[in-house]
Amino acid sequence: MSNFEQTASLLKTLMSSLMSSDNDERTKAEGALNTEWVATQPQTVLGSLAYLVHRDSEPKARAFAAILLRRISFQNAAAAENKEDQHTVWSVVPESVHQTVKAELLGALQRETDRSARHKLCDTISEIVDHEGQDGWAELLGALYACAQDGNALLRESAYRIFTSCPELLYQQSMAAVSGAFTGAFQDADADVRLAALQAAVAFIVNAEEKQKTALTPMIGPMLAVLEPLVQSGDEAGLVDALLALMEAAQEAPKMFRGVLDSLIPFATTIAKNSDMESRTQQSAVELLVTLAEVAPGMCRKNAQFCQQLVPVCMQMMSSIEDDEDWHNSDSLEDGDNDESWVFGEQTMDRLAIALGGKQVLPIAFKYIPDMMASGEWAQRTAALSAISAIGEGCYKIMRGELTQILALIAPMFEDAHPRVRYAACNCYGQMSTDFAPTIQEKHSAVVLPRLMAAMGDSHSRVQAHAAAAMVNFAEEASKATLEPFLDTLLERLLSMLSSAKRYVQEQAITTIATLAENAQSRFVKYYGTIMPMLLNVLAQATDVEHRMLRGKAMECATFIALAVGRDVFAADSARLVELLTAAQHAVTDADDPQASYLQQAWARLCKLLGAEFVPILPVVMPPLITAAAQQPDFAILDAEEDAEASYSAEDGWEFTSIGGQQIGIRTSALEEKLDAVELIGSYASDLGAGFLPYAAQALEIIVPLFRFYYHDGVRAVAAAAVPQILATVRAAGDEAALRQVWSAICDKYLSVLDGEEDDTFAMALFSSFADAVGIVGDGCMTEAQLQAFTKTCVGQMSKYYQRMKDREAARAAQELDEDDEEQLLEEELIEGQTVDEVAKSLHAVLKTHGPAYVPLFQNMLPLARKYLQERDPAARQWAICVFDDLVEFAGPASAQFAGDFLDAIAVALRQTESPDLRQAAAYGVGIMAKSGGDAYADFVIATALPAMLEMIGRPDARETENIFATENMVSAVAKVLRVYVSRLGGDAQAVLQAWFAALPVCNDDEEVPGVYEYLVQMLRENPEALLAGNDPRAVKHLVKVVVEALAVCTLPQELAQALVGVMQGTLASFDDAAKAALWAEIPREQQQALQDKGLI
Repeated sequence: MSNFEQTASLLKTLMSSLMSSDNDERTKAEGALNTEWVATQPQTVLGSLAYLVHRDSEPKARAFAAILLRRISFQNAAAAENKEDQHTVWSVVPESVHQTVKAELLGALQRETDRSARHKLCDTISEIVDHEGQDGWAELLGALYACAQDGNALLRESAYRIFTSCPELLYQQSMAAVSGAFTGAFQDADADVRLAALQAAVAFIVNAEEKQKTALTPMIGPMLAVLEPLVQSGDEAGLVDALLALMEAAQEAPKMFRGVLDSLIPFATTIAKNSDMESRTQQSAVELLVTLAEVAPGMCRKNAQFCQQLVPVCMQMMSSIEDDEDWHNSDSLEDGDNDESWVFGEQTMDRLAIALGGKQVLPIAFKYIPDMMASGEWAQRTAALSAISAIGEGCYKIMRGELTQILALIAPMFEDAHPRVRYAACNCYGQMSTDFAPTIQEKHSAVVLPRLMAAMGDSHSRVQAHAAAAMVNFAEEASKATLEPFLDTLLERLLSMLSSAKRYVQEQAITTIATLAENAQSRFVKYYGTIMPMLLNVLAQATDVEHRMLRGKAMECATFIALAVGRDVFAADSARLVELLTAAQHAVTDADDPQASYLQQAWARLCKLLGAEFVPILPVVMPPLITAAAQQPDFAILDAEEDAEASYSAEDGWEFTSIGGQQIGIRTSALEEKLDAVELIGSYASDLGAGFLPYAAQALEIIVPLFRFYYHDGVRAVAAAAVPQILATVRAAGDEAALRQVWSAICDKYLSVLDGEEDDTFAMALFSSFADAVGIVGDGCMTEAQLQAFTKTCVGQMSKYYQRMKDREAARAAQELDEDDEEQLLEEELIEGQTVDEVAKSLHAVLKTHGPAYVPLFQNMLPLARKYLQERDPAARQWAICVFDDLVEFAGPASAQFAGDFLDAIAVALRQTESPDLRQAAAYGVGIMAKSGGDAYADFVIATALPAMLEMIGRPDARETENIFATENMVSAVAKVLRVYVSRLGGDAQAVLQAWFAALPVCNDDEEVPGVYEYLVQMLRENPEALLAGNDPRAVKHLVKVVVEALAVCTLPQELAQALVGVMQGTLASFDDAAKAALWAEIPREQQQALQDKGLI
């Protein structure tokens, strides 16, 4: 090991320059380290740094050497031949160097006495374990066990610090041994050891399998015992760290806390009520309980003390609000009090109500709210109002029936002497307008609107602005009829607010005007001449930095108004607004300029309004969108002790999380910019069609790779949505060759991402996107290899869902599930069901575009389809039947080779009264067999399916809401059978026809409606006698009822509607005026009016 002594001395000299406060010296040293050491002699660098970690006399140098060793070891090696080679420095040095480094680090682990250097050493050891795996360092586990039992507390703490970062080291140990080791450490005489052991235990639990978690459940009590000594000693920093660790355990293994809730609740709420403690400590104690409520609501609901003790604590926190002069005098609405206890209390009430529901939270909250509303202290009154607004969403079902009383309780607060109470009242009405929409708008506007309008004239600017903001919430969910009587007064108040000395009041007034315009639509024309010139003047004159937000709001408002009043009214100002927006676009240079996002959305609205006329503006609009869509995420990796906020401010969009002894940061604001840009690109493509073609190739080049943008689920989702929209522009341009050329690689990307995609929500979005894309590109768009890959992907996904379904069945059969487990399973079933629907949609698209060519590949799907058909779960059988329906529809007679696997299941499904959806799928399939399947299906359709469908159509409950779509599919299927097989029905044909006619009308299933009425028209033209029995009055009366309802309720092609009118008039031609009047009198008035509105009579 002394081989590195001399080089370590030289490297230490360089390290002193690396730690220099002089930027030039530090930069020069970094260059020398990389070029003269790492690139040319990596083994010397690692060996020398390890030598310094173990043997240098200065703690600061040992600590810095550990940091450098970790960073250099796992950075990309200069020896990598190309960018695809992801070799690290550690991986390219000889194994002998690895052994040397490990030996030095184990030596340092025994000898290091400085706490900071020891922590850096532990982090470096953990990093090596992470890269080499639990079996890559055989000597380490024994060394750590020895440390954990050493008489030196620093060594014991170090062992558990490493276990925290590398819990996998313990995976092969028995749970009894793990539990025993941890439990002993929880009782260690040293507080730092106890805390480190707690954090290590949590790390192990978080990553453990369910059976291991169950085995370790008795360990939770001793883990909680670590907390009390921290309270007694006043170590709040340690207490917060312990609570944060327990939150992780609660998030991943909430059931483990079931047996300790009775002691944990009073312990945590006592801390939360202790005013001598720091607010972060109080909030952490509450956060632990709220985390449990969110992940295990059933468990917490069953504990009577949970809300009884926690809700009053939250109310107390909310009452801690203080009157701040800055709140009254500030020229900005940017509050810096988001970490205050009263804000935390309000947020906690919101989360509790959503997690546990109104039955748990509302009675306890309203035990305190009335008295607080009547309190002489303004803070109490404000807290009461804040509580009402906070719990509304979660307590919706109960509060909805009590809105009259609750709104009346709030109303006097608009006259309160204290502006913060009036502000809270505005906030309450505003939040409730969202949470209880549209009930508040429809039934309580007479209470809400006058008070908000009065508050918009309040003497306090903050109250004014917040009343206008609350009006936005109300207007977004209100009908035009509700707001129209108030528009004059509202606009008068808002125009008055534009003259306020406070810019935030002006900005809010403009935002509210925009919302009113969006609501009023064409009725806003009367205000256009007053407001639009003012907005254009703001854009032209308010050009300084201080007015950037105001200008952004003006852009938003002007374009909303333009959309509302329409192109004709807006035409005179169109060119001027485009000119002003273009100038603003060119003027935006600062990364934090708020105008940028407002410009993006304003352009998008103008595009929807102007259509093809917007195409010449794209060269202005697209470059910043392309730049934003293409930007890469910003990352930062800091040591645990570094101050992240100093260099990476949360205000700039940075968020950090602690992983393995480091802080990992990402600038989330940049991700949101990326998401918005991709979404807008898709919007432009959708709105402009072929006009977007010049940007299609570049947009696809950027967006398609985002299917794998794992940093942000939202970006992946909007990328999936945008690709078909862009492909449609290429299709609209008529360049078939270009479309096919670009599609091939995109198809491969779809299939590679879908294969093995674990995120069900994104898989659902991507299957849907793929189906849309295939439909756009069209017939024969996939190669044989791509079809095989697609089939493999579908089978893989559906096999995964099949296994999950069986696992859920087994869990339920074992009766091991509690309320929370069942809620989680139901949520999983919902998402999986939606994803399965999208898999079926993609199969539909592939079969539609490839027809019989896909039949040979269907053989690969058959074993899985058979499994699904054998399941008791109707949804499983429905999926298999839907796939077969598509096969018959698009492969025609070639599908008959698989019929034997499906027809018996379809026959059973036709009479499946418990599942209308399954019945609908079967009925649809029968209709498709008749229409497209050929003679191979005739016997089944006539002898088996038709009697079953007629039976179900004739049931008394056939037209109940839950059955109507299944029934209408059966009616449609019978029509198809009659069209194709009427000659084979013989003497039964007339009875079948009459049963079908009696089952009319159909009005709900838009896909089936046209075919049904086309057949009705055909029969009335070709064989009215068979249908109407010689104009039997009862048959004619039924015909009129059917035709009128179809015309009034359904959206029919114009030609079909006219045909229905024609055949009805022809049938009634022989009736006198009195008979016609009698028939007309029996038609419901709303249907009569609908026919008149449509110009059909």
